[in-house]
Amino acid sequence: MTAADYVGLVLANTPWWAFALLALLVVLGIRRLRTRVRGLAMAFAAPVAFGVWGLFNVAAYSQAQSAVVGLSTFLLMFAAGWASTWLYMGEKADLTDDGRFLFHATPEPLITYMTVFAIRFGLEVWKGFEPGAAPLAGGFAIGLSAFVAGRTPAGPSRSSSCAARRRSPEA
Repeated sequence: MTAADYVGLVLANTPWWAFALLALLVVLGIRRLRTRVRGLAMAFAAPVAFGVWGLFNVAAYSQAQSAVVGLSTFLLMFAAGWASTWLYMGEKADLTDDGRFLFHATPEPLITYMTVFAIRFGLEVWKGFEPGAAPLAGGFAIGLSAFVAGRTPAGPSRSSSCAARRRSPEA
């Protein structure tokens, strides 16, 4: 088989929703290249996409391997992603007076989304060509999705909790 044959095989066996997810992540990442104000629902669109993707992997992993290991991996890596924002968070989100978020322009989300998608896609391809790698690839996929799902909503969450503390009357 040539490289073109392998590419054709991979694309032919890629589910339609993977292309839809890629399109969603590209759109969300490109939108973050501009400073813009967004509501709470749009602020959490990418974390929800990664979280749902990770939970689908937990379900598949649970059937083939272990529900406890899959769910534990998801929860631990989500918490690690959330905690990692205290070490470094390049994205800035400020809460506006009307309760929406002002996201400052940055390429970080687009780079993150594309990197994670490429790694996740690669893991799925690896599992397809090497079925014995499924437990390891599945665990990595769950952990990566959960880490990013935990990391990406931290900016808006931190902004809203800080603003709530500033607005609350002191006793």
